[in-house]
Amino acid sequence: MSPTVKRFLEERGASYAVETHAPLISLDDAKSILSLDPAKMVKGLTFARPGGFAIVALRAADRADYKKIADALGLRRADLRLADPIDVRRELDMEQGGIVPLPIGSARVLIDRAVLDLDEIVCGTGRNTATLIIERDVWVDIADGEVGDFAKPATM
Repeated sequence: MSPTVKRFLEERGASYAVETHAPLISLDDAKSILSLDPAKMVKGLTFARPGGFAIVALRAADRADYKKIADALGLRRADLRLADPIDVRRELDMEQGGIVPLPIGSARVLIDRAVLDLDEIVCGTGRNTATLIIERDVWVDIADGEVGDFAKPATM
């Protein structure tokens, strides 16, 4: 777990659990490595924005709606870009495969409405070798995120 993430959680008195594991990057990695329910997995997509970053929390199997994300951030779709992993590591103390949707540093959090259907959130810890397990309501309280529709509807 990232020391920055750990400090953030502890300063807010959040109760949580952590599962350590082999490095993972993708949902497929998570499904094969973790003993946790994949339906509760939440990914954090990190975007560059003026003045910092935006972390968008989506159910791990969902796809991002870049237009809606850009609109929420006050950007043109053409100007929305994923953040450089080196910048994210340096400024947020998070690495690819371990992004946690929390307002750490300059990060603004956007929460896809479907994530709120989960009773428990399983997400990154800042490192791709540990996973955070936290009750939804505890996470929502500390995430201080803007709720909206940021995922594309699943195609059948």
